[in-house]
Amino acid sequence: MLTTQKAARHASLVELAVQGIAPASEIDHLVRHSWTRCIENYALDPLTPKKATVVDRPELQARREQHGLLLSIARIELLGLRNRLQQNDFGIMLTDQDGVILHYVGDPGFANTAKRSGLREGAVWSERELGTNGMGTCIVEQRSVIIHQNEHFLAQNTELTCSAAPIFDMQGRVVAALDISGSFSRSQTHTLALVEIAAQNIENRALLESCKRHYMLRFHRQAEFISTPGEGIVAFDDNGMIVGANRSALELLGLSHHRALCGQALEAIFDTTMSTQMQLAARRAFRAAPLVARSSQTKLWSAIQPPERDARSEARREPIEAPAPLPCGPLATLEQGDLRMANNIRIVRRVLDRDIPVLLLGETGTGKGCFAKAIHAASRRADKAFVTVNCAAIPETLIESELFGYKAGAFTGATREGHPGRVVQANGGTLFLDEIGDMPLPLQVRLLSVIEDREVMPLGGSKAIPVDIRIISATHCDLMQQVRDRRFREDLYYRLNGLALRMPALRDRQDSRELVLSLIREESRDRTPIDIDDAVMRRLLQSPWPGNIRQLRNVLRTMIAMCEGDCLTMADFNEEWLGASVSHALTAQSPADLSDLDGDDVLGDAERDALRRVLESCRWNVSAAAVQLHVSRKTLYRKMFRHGITRRELREATPQAGTADGNASTRPHTPTSFNN
Repeated sequence: MLTTQKAARHASLVELAVQGIAPASEIDHLVRHSWTRCIENYALDPLTPKKATVVDRPELQARREQHGLLLSIARIELLGLRNRLQQNDFGIMLTDQDGVILHYVGDPGFANTAKRSGLREGAVWSERELGTNGMGTCIVEQRSVIIHQNEHFLAQNTELTCSAAPIFDMQGRVVAALDISGSFSRSQTHTLALVEIAAQNIENRALLESCKRHYMLRFHRQAEFISTPGEGIVAFDDNGMIVGANRSALELLGLSHHRALCGQALEAIFDTTMSTQMQLAARRAFRAAPLVARSSQTKLWSAIQPPERDARSEARREPIEAPAPLPCGPLATLEQGDLRMANNIRIVRRVLDRDIPVLLLGETGTGKGCFAKAIHAASRRADKAFVTVNCAAIPETLIESELFGYKAGAFTGATREGHPGRVVQANGGTLFLDEIGDMPLPLQVRLLSVIEDREVMPLGGSKAIPVDIRIISATHCDLMQQVRDRRFREDLYYRLNGLALRMPALRDRQDSRELVLSLIREESRDRTPIDIDDAVMRRLLQSPWPGNIRQLRNVLRTMIAMCEGDCLTMADFNEEWLGASVSHALTAQSPADLSDLDGDDVLGDAERDALRRVLESCRWNVSAAAVQLHVSRKTLYRKMFRHGITRRELREATPQAGTADGNASTRPHTPTSFNN
């Protein structure tokens, strides 16, 4: 609470600064100009307490609807900011151009200060209303500001430190402000940087969303930075007239204001023609093309994003294949606010279209497969095949032919037509080697040869097939330990480990709440939107999630299926889903259900791990494991075959072909002869 004496000293400081008297003249000129406006234009008194004006609910709702697109985008950024901040005692706010707080996200420890200061949705924090403050002053100055404690005009606000950045529309008008306020003892330069990045992200996403009916030229001095926050974006219509741009476009072109771009012909700004841009827009795959700015002769790299047509205009046009998405869009959907995931995405964007192999590390179920698919979808190979090979799910005796292919008659049981193999199927695209740590040593030698020579020799073949593939691999194993144990080749490890990224476990992620909400949206896409009760959310966030995101998705999918209303409550929840192991979940299924599960099911990896755990707990006694799982031995063998469980201990305990429940048809088929 501010004492009368401190308030009087603050008022004296304001008066001296406005008069330009030392040492108060050392106050930042931006703050002094704002203080002068407060006295001369707004007739405010630093000592007079002033409650924040709060607009009524209908007006607040109308202002939110006016900024609907911006608000929906900003809410995601505010959640991300909340997870990134290391301090306690803060509030994050989005205001409109009049300083009215449209959305507020706050730390619980800041609640009392926020209430006392009037930081709440609907409150008006314009400079005219509450004097010099982060939100109001950044709107007036149209620039980012830090207003630290005594730099506030009103003495009542001097316990706050505010870091704020304006948000501009595509014509350069201030439409909102983003602010972080808290009881910070020091000026928050790092916090301001986070606010500025978030404001830039909001601007870029709002521009991309609002200009979907226009062509968009996206450019940067370096090709790999297209579709990152620093890219320049220029939107233009069918006649080649520029209708909007972001601030990065101005910076890259050396221009000071949107007026220098908006309303200008594209050909007046860039050394290009509309026909050239139309040809580039018609291409399916993303290819960065050179571009030159006319005024400065700056050399740039660009990509053209064509407009989205509505159903009626689309029906009148000849059907064409939709262009591949620009890079990083698929990656952006994976970022919910976790710092480690954001860093992974930032790093991988730098090598998105370079021939650098990526190694994804992390526990089972952390989303390594989804991340690999997003890398592929964001790259220039997006229009080519994405081929997955689960090195742990294919029996050791078959993985060589599956991976490298075979010619007709290469071995007993080979098809009459032969098989090209997964490597050849991925030619031009991406080969994803999941669970690479389980690849047998002999095949590691062949894989290394394929990577180095860029060609593959099918089994029984005499001519190598050239291939162009991007390799992404993943494992939950400690590959370096496997190298030390001589279970993984050191040369292959370093060949695959061009860029290693660790996927955080769900229990360690900072964006668990956002992930839950995102998964609910995905799983309820075909029905009425689903909400979630706070009690259920708290219970989900308390779980350690040994099965990670895969387990969370399965629990939510079941809850949504059981939910009869439009909100998930504790009535739709079963505590056993969190407390029981996956192996226990398997025992609840009938033998028919267990045998019919598809190999690509989201629980496939969890099922394989569960089977291994049960078998190990039974010391690889198949009969005992079958009893524990309440399935027949035949069913268990079928599951082991499908998941590639061929441990030496298991083979020693396996009945010979033809014995009871040991039917040869359920055992892996071993190639017996090869044509050389």
